[in-house]
Amino acid sequence: MAKAKTAKAERSVEQTKPVKTAKQFQNNGKPFVMIMAGGSGTRLWPLSRISRPKQLIHIASQKTLIEEAVDRARLLTSNDRIYIGTNKELAIQIQKIVKLDKKQYLLEPAQRNTAPIIAYFLSFLKKNGADDQSGVVILAADHHIAPKEAWVETVKLALKRAGERIWCMGIKPTRAETGYGYIEKGIEIAPRLSAIASFREKPDYQTASHYQTTERHFWNSGMFIFSIARMREDLRIYQSAMLKLADDCAQNPKMFPKSFLKMENISIDYAILEKTKKVGLVEADFLWDDVGSFDAMARIYPADETGNYVIEGNVICERAKGNIVKSKMTVALLGIENCVIIEDKGVLLVAKREALQEIKELRAKADKKLL
Repeated sequence: MAKAKTAKAERSVEQTKPVKTAKQFQNNGKPFVMIMAGGSGTRLWPLSRISRPKQLIHIASQKTLIEEAVDRARLLTSNDRIYIGTNKELAIQIQKIVKLDKKQYLLEPAQRNTAPIIAYFLSFLKKNGADDQSGVVILAADHHIAPKEAWVETVKLALKRAGERIWCMGIKPTRAETGYGYIEKGIEIAPRLSAIASFREKPDYQTASHYQTTERHFWNSGMFIFSIARMREDLRIYQSAMLKLADDCAQNPKMFPKSFLKMENISIDYAILEKTKKVGLVEADFLWDDVGSFDAMARIYPADETGNYVIEGNVICERAKGNIVKSKMTVALLGIENCVIIEDKGVLLVAKREALQEIKELRAKADKKLL
């Protein structure tokens, strides 16, 4: 019985592949939203596993990160204009918790970074009758954002000028972060909107420290706003082969896997944003975190009266502070500081917080059944 149920679930997801449909979109002013949900979140192991990646875990609420992302999208547009870019295996799990029509799942046959799925999304929309001037919002499934109202206001600010530029949402740095890309602000176009002078990918600590002190540098959040026409024009100029393959995917659904796999494995940043002059910065006015490591827990959750961050579990401590704890067991801390204690499904992680950058190397040594 279990095998039959699994087979049925997989057949159900197969039906979410692109299908030839009639023109379906009306120009009602509502933007289209795609939430990219194909990542794995290896730096959150053992909470994040292959079968339960970062976007499917609970971080700051009773909802998973992907549910929170969809809830935010619903504040911008109608349910029928929200799409999720992912793979077949994750779609099976996401469909259990996110109530969208199956056709709103865009399934990648293999990971090709962000440019191919964005190009295909635009071709899919155009094939189905979307107006060229329609706004498009690209989101990630694994961000923590608060308050939602400020995020909506920022997106709408960029949507008003979506035909002019591809707007990158920038976050003012609150620390010297070497794991993020940075955007340098250029000439101001309007309040909180400007041209972009340069991009910088993952600088060293000294450079990141300098960026924190300027008024010109912002974290690249990976959220983008543009019109269909604006991005397709830049794809035509800078990635013509990719655009042709994306159009082939939309026009010939049976050829979708083969055509998609021919696209270059490249991010939208390198493929378009760092080449086009029609790019801009919209300055965010809300709290943001990409929840990239366990250190994010200390930024999202307040410390308790002992100075520790208890995400889950009962903690007793003596001369211990700055520790991040998530466990169903009672955890006793004595004389330790700035450690991470995470217990989940048969794995107990104990690490110094400054060593968290090495968690991928540690994870690689684990038995496959623990991944």
